[in-house]
Amino acid sequence: MKKKLAALLVCAMAGAVILGGCGSDETVDSASAESEGDVITAATVLAATDYDVTDYVTLMDGYMNLSVEISSDYEVTDEDVQEYIESYVLAYYPMYVESDKTTVEDGDIVNIDYIGTMDGEEFDGGSAEDYDLTIGSDTFIDGFEDGLIGVEVGSTVDLNLTFPDDYSSEDLAGQAVVFTVTVNSIVEEQTLTYDEMTDEYVESTFSSYGFSTVDDLIEDITSSLESSYESSKESEIQTEVMAQLDEGCTVTLPDGLLDERVESTISDIQSYAEDYDMEYVDYISSYYGYDDEDEFYDYVYETLEEQLIEELILEAIVADQDISISTTDLEEFVNSYVEYYGYDDEEAFYEAYGGEAYVQLGYAENRALNAVMEAAEVTVAESTEE
Repeated sequence: MKKKLAALLVCAMAGAVILGGCGSDETVDSASAESEGDVITAATVLAATDYDVTDYVTLMDGYMNLSVEISSDYEVTDEDVQEYIESYVLAYYPMYVESDKTTVEDGDIVNIDYIGTMDGEEFDGGSAEDYDLTIGSDTFIDGFEDGLIGVEVGSTVDLNLTFPDDYSSEDLAGQAVVFTVTVNSIVEEQTLTYDEMTDEYVESTFSSYGFSTVDDLIEDITSSLESSYESSKESEIQTEVMAQLDEGCTVTLPDGLLDERVESTISDIQSYAEDYDMEYVDYISSYYGYDDEDEFYDYVYETLEEQLIEELILEAIVADQDISISTTDLEEFVNSYVEYYGYDDEEAFYEAYGGEAYVQLGYAENRALNAVMEAAEVTVAESTEE
């Protein structure tokens, strides 16, 4: 039994449980791969399984000529950008304007500079300038905000405080420190409209992110929305493509493959429950929302059955289209996952997902899906809006 990368590479079953895969214990012959230069052939990739996928899958006619209709053109409009800025920027990042108050009271927003020291030495993360703090928000440790009540604007005070014993930083937990705080001003929130945004507001609020003008902010948000919309578009195309492949292809699962996958997955989940020192039924209730073991088993069975059918269809396309994979592209993919998920190295990543052969197979399946998506004719449904 070996784990597979299907959940990471083939997003058609996004959200599924951590899945195991079955196959032979053979590994990819690296010498064979090298003999092909920088390419690993379809035959080498498919050798990771202990079955001939062409015996179990009949691909639909015209699967490389699918017609896909999507709900939107996913174009980013000026209205989209404005709505995003109003909902996620202006609503959460108001402009602060200096008030005429001179003495700090509970509930005030104060603009402060502060330096934190322990045994006379400044400690990491304990200092800031031009920081807006709401008194009474409990943002800082006990005593910090209360210690500023009654302080005059322009004054500097030393706050002798102690970090709580359960503080997240072990170096600071339970330690006595001194915060030297200067109250620069007492400010008031001023919520802006989209048309009221100014370069001054952007620079004062988002300079740490590299933005100094309204145009900078709009350009960055537009780019982010375009990336998000493109991802949503690809996801919708992928969902429709897989739905048509599922309906049009005929798949028979190899004997025992599904049962082995289910038993392996249930066993893994039981191990996770033990790792968390939880009863199995409590674990599946907390993490999957199932209070009945039989119902959860049925869920796992149905989920894995759907996934296996899709895996075999994509493997059949790998064989039919003779899809090879680039060792350079594969290495870039693996390195990105090693970095993103914090693995020590490539070997640790391969070990976690059943070995190099199974990583290559999952990557090839993804290439097969991409090939069908790229070949599909994509149209946009007519809008029902006036």
